Parts: sequence; C-alpha cells; structure tokens
Amino acid sequence: MQRTVRQKSLPLNDGKWARLLKTAEAYARQKDAFLVEYAHIKYLHYLGDKRALRDELVSAGFASPFGLQARMWKLALEDALFTLERQWEAAIETARGLVARHEGFTDEEKHYAFWLLYRPRKGSRDWKRIQAIFTGDDVTGEQVTLDGAKRHRVRNYLRRVLRRVLGRRPRVKKARSFVVDRQMYRVFFSEKRQYIAVSTLTPGERVVIPLAGVHAVEGNLRVVLLPDERAVEVHISCEPAVFPAGDGEAGIDLGVTEVFTDDTGRKYRAEYCKALQEMSDYILDKGRKCQKLWALYRRNLERDPARARRIRRHNLGLAKQRKRHRRFRRRCENEINRAFNEFLKTRRPGVVAYEDLSHLRGKARSKGLSRIVSLWMRRITGERWEYKSYVHSVEDPGPVNAAYSSLTCPVCGWVDPQNRKGDIFVCRKCGFTADADQVAAMNLKARLHDEEITRYTSKSRVKEILLRRYFESSAV
Repeated sequence: MQRTVRQKSLPLNDGKWARLLKTAEAYARQKDAFLVEYAHIKYLHYLGDKRALRDELVSAGFASPFGLQARMWKLALEDALFTLERQWEAAIETARGLVARHEGFTDEEKHYAFWLLYRPRKGSRDWKRIQAIFTGDDVTGEQVTLDGAKRHRVRNYLRRVLRRVLGRRPRVKKARSFVVDRQMYRVFFSEKRQYIAVSTLTPGERVVIPLAGVHAVEGNLRVVLLPDERAVEVHISCEPAVFPAGDGEAGIDLGVTEVFTDDTGRKYRAEYCKALQEMSDYILDKGRKCQKLWALYRRNLERDPARARRIRRHNLGLAKQRKRHRRFRRRCENEINRAFNEFLKTRRPGVVAYEDLSHLRGKARSKGLSRIVSLWMRRITGERWEYKSYVHSVEDPGPVNAAYSSLTCPVCGWVDPQNRKGDIFVCRKCGFTADADQVAAMNLKARLHDEEITRYTSKSRVKEILLRRYFESSAV
C-alpha cells in the first residue's frame, strides 16, 4: 500500500506544453497497443510475471512504433499489465460472490470454484488456474475431491460468469499522463524554487518543469497533464507511516446525511450532507440552464448564425463547470477523509464491521443525479477506507451482510419494518429506542462472528434466521 503525493507545477509555456503533450500521446498510444495485444487469454499468465514478458520483448529487439524511448515503453507495458490485472481482480471478486450465492452448487463444487479463484493474502495469484477456466485444462489439487464431470461443470460456469462480468477490455481513450523512472528525471533547486527535468521522446532532451511547492521526489513518477491550466501534476508514490494496531471491535453504518455513524451513536462529519446537497443542487440547476441555452442556440442557427456562434462560444463552455465540479468533489473527499481520521484516532479499533459500499446512493433530487454522485462517492469512500485501515493496522474482514440491519432490534432480535420511523428506531416488542443508524452499526458489529449470516446470505434467508432466533429465545 502506497500513498500518492500530488505536486503541482506552475503554468508552462507553449514549447514545454507541446513536448509534454506529444510524449503523453505517444505513451497513451503505446499503452493502448499493449492493452489490445495482451488482453488475450493466452497471455494471462504474464500478469503474475510481468518482467518475463518485458524480457521477451527486449530479447526480440522490440522498439516502440510511437517513438518512445526504451525505458518509457517498458513502463507503458507494466502500466498496461497492471490495468489488465485490476480488471481481472474486480471480475474475479464478483465471480466469487456469485459462486457463494449459487444455490445449485454443492459445498464441494463451491470449494473447487473458490480454489480456482483463490488468491493468497501474501504472494501473487496463480493465474494459470484462471487461464485453465478458459482453455479447458483440467486442473486439480490435493484438496480437490470433486470428480472430473463436476469439475468441468464448475469451470464452464466460471467461464460464462467471467466473460459476462469482464465486459469490454480496457482501452486508453485520452492522453492524460505518462510515467518516468528514476533515470528519466532530475530534481534541482534554483532561487528557492524546486524544478524537475523530465525526459521526452527525444533522447538527451528534458523539459524543465517549475513546481509550485517543495517535496521529496523519488522513485517512479506519473506526470499528469492539466489542459485547463496548462500545467502538470507530478504524482509521487511513497510508503506511508503505519501506526500500531488497536484493540476491540467497532461497527459503522455509512450514509449520506453524514459520512457514517458508529455503534456508540456518534455521527462523523455531518457537514458532508451539506456539501453533497450543494453539489447535487448545482448540477441540477446548471443542467436546466444549459438546456435552455442549447434550445436558444438551435433556434438561432438559421435565423441569426452570428448570435448562435456567440452563445456557443461564451455560454456553453465546460471549463468553469469542470472547475466547480472539482471543487465540490475535493470538499466531499476532505469530509470523508476527516471522518475516518476522527474515528480511527478516537476509537482505535482492531476490527471494523461495515456494509457493502454498492448500496450507497447519493442524496440528490433526482435518481439520475443520485446515480452520478453515488458513483464516485462509493469509489472515494472505498479507497479512503482501504488506505486508512492499512495505515492504522485495522484488520479488514471484508463487508458484512447488512440485510435488515436497521430494522432488527439489537436487544431482543425482533425484525419488523415498523421498528424504524425515519431516523428513529423503536422496537415494537421490547421498546428499545435508539438512532436507526446506530442500531444498524450495532447489528453489523454483531455479525462479524455470525457463522450463519455470511456476506452472501440472501436477504430472505437472513430474515428467516433472525426470526427463528427471536422465537427460540422467546420460548426459553
């Protein structure tokens, strides 16, 4: 796990910008060519040994057809393979969930499917097992007791599922960035300003970039172009400081009126709701106004072409809108980051129970805006939690099943939709009263060690289990 520090540059002149843009375009085209070439199943085993493919290309005398220097096309190759690996890992995780919920598989068949998709916590995945799912090779091991016909059935199912969830293979659509290693840049200071000289397509030629701040620069760097500002961001990856592990367990219920609520009832960063609501209101209002301007533009295309051109040029641009979006998103990102910082520093938990992030939705006036906002909100929340849990040495058991978590009484166990009235929870059986989000966090925490209710247990089955437990406890 690494953290990324973004070091912004000052605005660049036309000559420097043109050379950096040309380099980024060549890098993007080369990476895209690698993505197209090595997305085939027969190259899947290279994801576990990326250096082997690079050595083969070097031995074959490969030269970039887009003009990249040798060091840079090797970085583009590694970049492309990592992109493919991330896509496969996401698809495999989805397939694992589908296998766990598959009611037609026996325990032995599920065990074989999980064995094929297994990835150790430390070490790399055995990509030849994944490759065998598509090539038809009958792979087995000492722990596999399934007969040949059933193994074939499991592999066929996994092949269909993986093909469906993989979707389109990744492609590079825009030339936004390129990567350089330690031998391809030089850092120096002049008059209290930090500079970085970066290699381009021409050997021996480097573009000197003045940086807006000062930071230690080492290792591989990603140079990201910012066209609106005619500047770049230098992304520096470094190992974060890791804190010792805490003790105890905690549960959190993620939301949109605040970032989340923990099992003690404390709500973290209620300011998040205001930021998210302002962003969605702005997007909605801006969209309506733009539609009126587009209608005015279309009416004047034939009647008054000069006026139509002025409307299109001065009123329908996206530069200011994109800048405002970035400000809103940074504001929401800051609130999410602060919430996790406050929670982990205050509670110091060793294990945290949380729900699946895919259920989160943005707080907006329309379903369309809700989907747009929730898309990046889930991603940012997931990324921040993954990083913060690593820094604070929190054990991550993965998401727990959140079915009926805010409708189940944590005291007596009664499940009823009438238990919750808005944000207030009042049990209709025992009268227990609390905040609904706190109740959800308490139930999520209780399910950390629940062997019956797993992450993939269906919602109907969860309700059956909870009601059975309630009646059994009542009978006693």
